[in-house]
Amino acid sequence: MKRTIRTLLLFFVSISMCLTPGCRSKGSTRLCDGFQSYEKAQEIRDRLGQASLIGRWQEKMQAVKSPDPRPPYEMLTLSGPFSLSGIDGRLDLTLYNDRLMSAQFSTRNGHEFLAKLKEEHVKTPANSGNEIEIDRRTKFEYYIDSDGTFRFLWTDPKLESEWNEWVRRFA
Repeated sequence: MKRTIRTLLLFFVSISMCLTPGCRSKGSTRLCDGFQSYEKAQEIRDRLGQASLIGRWQEKMQAVKSPDPRPPYEMLTLSGPFSLSGIDGRLDLTLYNDRLMSAQFSTRNGHEFLAKLKEEHVKTPANSGNEIEIDRRTKFEYYIDSDGTFRFLWTDPKLESEWNEWVRRFA
């Protein structure tokens, strides 16, 4: 009897733990336009090169390396002109420790981009500032800046959480 109760307790504990964010799907998740979280910088550079875009893109590196006593990290942003669903804008790809963490697409044609996403049957947030989950665990949201520019943001929350934990502990 005690063995059965213990087995049931372990079962319910393991089920409840899998309902928490830490037990969510592992591995990459789709961000935008075929970009996947966890992609390496060189894979992204190769893709941009094949599309003849790499020469028009910039790279910005932020890093903590020795002799800094904090654990090392690298935050690389690759950014440049890009077209998503036929809408022109600027794409910023942010990599944390050489793993693609987020993609941000900025465009003045945000209403048109939202309409294209809906035509393509892509789940979209109801309003600016609302966050939804798409794909396996991708967070997707958009904002409208005061100048009318729309910023669409796809993030892998697992990598984002890892980065936020580093900031919380060492910044």
